[in-house]
Amino acid sequence: MKLVVFDLENTLIFNEFLPELAALLGKEAEVAEITRAGIDGRIDWEDGFRRRAALLRGLSQAQILRAARHLRPVPGAQEFVHWLRSRGDKVAIVTGGPREVAEAAMVLFEADAIFSNEFLYEAGVFTGDVRVAVSPGLKGEIVRGLAARWGARKEDILAFGDGLMDVPLLSEAGVRMGINSNGKLRDHVDYEPRDYVAARQWLVDQDALHGTKADAKD
Repeated sequence: MKLVVFDLENTLIFNEFLPELAALLGKEAEVAEITRAGIDGRIDWEDGFRRRAALLRGLSQAQILRAARHLRPVPGAQEFVHWLRSRGDKVAIVTGGPREVAEAAMVLFEADAIFSNEFLYEAGVFTGDVRVAVSPGLKGEIVRGLAARWGARKEDILAFGDGLMDVPLLSEAGVRMGINSNGKLRDHVDYEPRDYVAARQWLVDQDALHGTKADAKD
């Protein structure tokens, strides 16, 4: 059995959930400005997340749930995860997004575990406050906890991410892969496949999952 851990946004799905929620309130520019400040290193991730979430105050939980149900999977991602699960591997999703999108992804991909942050509500309306359980710095700790839970050694862990915020997650894995990373993870991964078909073929060719070449055709 392997433990396979995925980042979510731009790794398994194309949705960027906070910007999509911001569009419901016409606040895309404000959210984008805070996101850029985080990318530029002017604010840390958690501060940026809390600021972006605060801009979404007033959205109803029904609106957020409705948005979460419209996930756009990366081509081949569902088939790839189905292949992993058919082998008996464990699949976990770790996202800095809210629980609503994580739970929708858990259903879509039939994952074994999810980890996410949580929006706080009063009378069904988002207060703008959040409970943070996932951040870039905590992703490695989450993977270590999963490994202990399922008795997985580091060499039994495969991790996927799309950007530098996923390096703590990737560093806990024996096999590390970048999806939709555009070269950003070149120094932190074993392979950056063009898509999930190429990822599967590479894993089979490298015998990284102790499979056979026939596995690539299943």
